[in-house]
Amino acid sequence: MRAFDFDLKSLQVFVIAAQTGSMTETARRLGLTQSSVSQTLSMLEKNLKVELLDRTVRPLGLTIAGRYFFDQSSHLLSQAEQTQKVFSQGAFEQLHLVRIAMVDSLATSLGKPLIEAVKKRTENWTLSTGRSHMHADALMSRQVDIIISDDALEDSDELSRYPILSEPFVLVSPLNVGWEHKEGSLVSDIHRLHQELDFVRYTHDSLIGTSIERYLRRLGIKPAMRLQLDNTFAVLSMVASGLGWTITTPLCLYQSGIPLAQVKCQPLPANYGFKRRLTLVTRRHELSDLAEQMARDSCEIMSECFLPELEKDLPWLVADIDIG
Repeated sequence: MRAFDFDLKSLQVFVIAAQTGSMTETARRLGLTQSSVSQTLSMLEKNLKVELLDRTVRPLGLTIAGRYFFDQSSHLLSQAEQTQKVFSQGAFEQLHLVRIAMVDSLATSLGKPLIEAVKKRTENWTLSTGRSHMHADALMSRQVDIIISDDALEDSDELSRYPILSEPFVLVSPLNVGWEHKEGSLVSDIHRLHQELDFVRYTHDSLIGTSIERYLRRLGIKPAMRLQLDNTFAVLSMVASGLGWTITTPLCLYQSGIPLAQVKCQPLPANYGFKRRLTLVTRRHELSDLAEQMARDSCEIMSECFLPELEKDLPWLVADIDIG
């Protein structure tokens, strides 16, 4: 990491000089000599290789670069002051900020009770969604602290993992599609669907989309690239309207908000063991027992909110779902 061309003390001198328009007043407020203030400001401009102050006017003015640097300096000083305040109080019984990223299906369907559980154990928090590979990158670069993802980052040794959910994929088709309902006919049903209707797929850069494409290749099916959508609501809306068929998971069905009475769900051939697994992943030894508690809360919330709804609408799926 390169060295900075400024420090907090020089930022403080600059901000007060800009606010007061006077080096004399700046020196008085900071308990410095006027020559020390002048030297600090000159050194700051030399290091940054730009003029910050307009010394031709009284009171002192700011150049265009100075106006930008003033805004940034004020923000940095505010953050430093807040940090100093926290440490001076010595209050570290709770985590001050926890940044969480999770898959859309979990955030949309169970986000509120999950956040309520987090709020009990932290002073501040943030929640984001997005692609699984983005979550993995954010965790490894310390931009987030916890992810709940279908990518468990198995290749990294410095992480703790807590299984949350294992759920089978299911086939979803329009209501007017007929099924043979014969022993061993599911594969032939999928091939027939492929011939009769377009496949509505998730975008290729999503992990769920990649997993489904891999499964279809194992069946020898290569659907045309006509319908590619980035969220389950859009995918299932296309299916409900009769435009095509898809493969998704029970949680995604639950999250989409599309009434299950508008589509037809069928199991996929069981011998493939085709499942989606959600795992809570965090850096080891950093969050005390918060990650373990959040994993436990997540499992309880799914048992209380998700499973009863699924049992009501698709009872044949419940036995294939593992929580925790």
